[in-house]
Amino acid sequence: MSKKIKQTKIVATIGPASENVETLEKMVRAGMNVCRLNFSHGTYENHAMLIDHIREVEKRTGEPIAIVQDLQGPKLRLGVLPKEGVVLKEGEEVVFSHTPETAAEIPIGFDRLSEYVKSGERILLDDGKLEVVVIRVERARIIARVVVGGVLTSHKGLNIPDTDLKTLDVLTEKDKNDLKFGVEQGIEWVALSFVMDPQDILDVKFHIKEIEQSLGISGESPIRIIAKIERYEAVKKIEKIIEVSDGIMIARGDLGVEMPAESVPLTQKKIIDLARAHAKPVIVATQMLDSMQHSPRPTRAEVSDVSNAVIDHTDAVMLSNETATGEFPVETIHTMAKIIISAEASEYNNIENEIGTTSKKKTIERTMSGLSKLVAEEVGATVILSASFSGETGRLIAENRPELPIAVATNSHRVLRQLNLSWGVRPFMLEECKTIEELIERSIVKLKDAKLVESGDKIIVVAGEPVGQAGHVNLLEVREVI
Repeated sequence: MSKKIKQTKIVATIGPASENVETLEKMVRAGMNVCRLNFSHGTYENHAMLIDHIREVEKRTGEPIAIVQDLQGPKLRLGVLPKEGVVLKEGEEVVFSHTPETAAEIPIGFDRLSEYVKSGERILLDDGKLEVVVIRVERARIIARVVVGGVLTSHKGLNIPDTDLKTLDVLTEKDKNDLKFGVEQGIEWVALSFVMDPQDILDVKFHIKEIEQSLGISGESPIRIIAKIERYEAVKKIEKIIEVSDGIMIARGDLGVEMPAESVPLTQKKIIDLARAHAKPVIVATQMLDSMQHSPRPTRAEVSDVSNAVIDHTDAVMLSNETATGEFPVETIHTMAKIIISAEASEYNNIENEIGTTSKKKTIERTMSGLSKLVAEEVGATVILSASFSGETGRLIAENRPELPIAVATNSHRVLRQLNLSWGVRPFMLEECKTIEELIERSIVKLKDAKLVESGDKIIVVAGEPVGQAGHVNLLEVREVI
């Protein structure tokens, strides 16, 4: 069976432009796999409505839709300024304060900024368009000199690339309250902002367990944590962060301000390679089809950006304002899906077979998963089939980027949705099977219903007994569909 199936997943931010059920359904049918909810904005009532709408669309389409709760983190943003903005002139002195005493002082949202910044350090404003250098700090007031001027407007972000923030708690009180809401709502993924150290990830995992205990939640597969890489500190510790995280998001907007912009594409490639070697899903984010907020067609540069991320072998590409507030949310998903399919069909997208996988950590499970790609190509298989209660086997197979769907059976709705973030994985629900034969027979019925296979096709089975149990992948078999 020959059919073009998009392997790279699409994450879309949901907002006013995409919140109704009809639009969400069109987005899923156009290729959206994962919904991101940005908790920097919106009320709990609004987010609960979005979650209800997403679950309704999941029922309508049969597509398992993972929800990513993106936490705000420390609010490194300006406060409210006059509608026309404030003009900063090169060479002049300006004052920043969490509690401005005069109209001339610029309000900031982070009340502890003055505790961290020191004389001589830079503050970059509005994605680095404006720059000031700190002259001195007087209690809650930061006096700085303008190096690059311009017009500053309300709520613009600020970056402090020279400042040591090691003692900063990246999980704010707002984040803790938001996490409790997310756990109650049954979300699948949490994206942690401002990650600088592996301990940040471990802390949020511990906090989620505390919330679950307080709510009496047990027995469910765990909520998984995505580390947002947006600080240069995180890049310096990237491998250790990947090891303790369940996924990675390359937030190129802030990253491009924190470090030289020309370094970001190479950093993107490095992070994708490392995440793949650890079998952790990785998302490339920020301004991928930014012009489609107001245009039905992307720029040529944006098309190249998405295509190159696919060729870099990312698991997923992400849309932000394009689908949250843009004028063409459905068209943007459709455009991104077309770019993905074209890039995946390219000779530049190929990965050489590496028996034993790309990982430094060789195990029987990794080796069997790596071999599945080689055997599939040798026999001309249509699908690789496995079962996983945790999702780990599916992610191990995806690590090698085989050029065919990876069908993974699970009996957990949370794992089902979580797997839909991983490259090439087509997760499906299957009641617990006692034997491999039972797994294969019942799975083939599901694969036929999904039109992934037909009679005469060959499939590769990666399994072990007890079926689906972590650490028990010890069988690789070729089966012909009858």
